Amino acid sequence: MEMLAEEDPTKYEAHFSKYIAGDIDGEKLEDMYTEAHSKIREDPEHELAEKKGITHTKGEDNQFTSSDGTEHVRSKKITLEQRRAKVAAKIAAAQAKLLAADEDEDE
Repeated sequence: MEMLAEEDPTKYEAHFSKYIAGDIDGEKLEDMYTEAHSKIREDPEHELAEKKGITHTKGEDNQFTSSDGTEHVRSKKITLEQRRAKVAAKIAAAQAKLLAADEDEDE
């Protein structure tokens, strides 16, 4: 962190902008991690977080609605044959485009 600040200040500012905004430099960062490790050593037992109790309901067209009000759309899986047909169509379109470009150059 300090080495990058000396070598390339603009890259340092772009890369560590959140740390700069929080007034954290290399030494403070090291102190933060040292403190976190000492707290973990004092009480290494992990406490599980409480579950939020959010449920998900599947609607039509792969639309999922959560009990907290958020909605998500998940893409549907396609079969191997459908994937192969999709790739073949893309290849055919690319070849047609190249042929059209070649014909335009010839004229």
